[in-house]
Amino acid sequence: MKEINNSSIMEHKTPKKRGRKIINIDYDRLEHLASLNMGTMEICRNLGISWDTFDRNKKRKAEFADALQRGKAKGIQRATSRLMDKIDDGEFQAIQFYLKNADSDNWADRQEVNHQLNLSSVLQEANNRIIEGKSERMDIQQDQFLIKEPHDLKQKDK
Repeated sequence: MKEINNSSIMEHKTPKKRGRKIINIDYDRLEHLASLNMGTMEICRNLGISWDTFDRNKKRKAEFADALQRGKAKGIQRATSRLMDKIDDGEFQAIQFYLKNADSDNWADRQEVNHQLNLSSVLQEANNRIIEGKSERMDIQQDQFLIKEPHDLKQKDK
């Protein structure tokens, strides 16, 4: 029998690396996806990473967080410039949209109605009526209620 030398086999094997597999993220792609106003999960799917990887990189790597913020800023800048182009062209809806969002105190469609109700005085008045024995009697008409007739009576009437 041939003797196998185990030491020669061990020399050729490279030891396994421990820890997480390194995931390389394309920051330019991340910035582009963020500029399109994609949500976190949509960005994760496009980059081929999990939400946990996204969150971990966002917290630990400044370059990742910067690329995300730059992308969002570029998207807002692009939308704002297009909106301003529409306003310059005199489009009423664009002007209206801008005014409602930029100065909502003066240009809002909503109407505010302020009611002030003192619940303690209302409850006190109700309590006094109960104590004094005053109650308003409500006359109830019989016509207001539906009365279910027994099935046998309906057939006798016919």
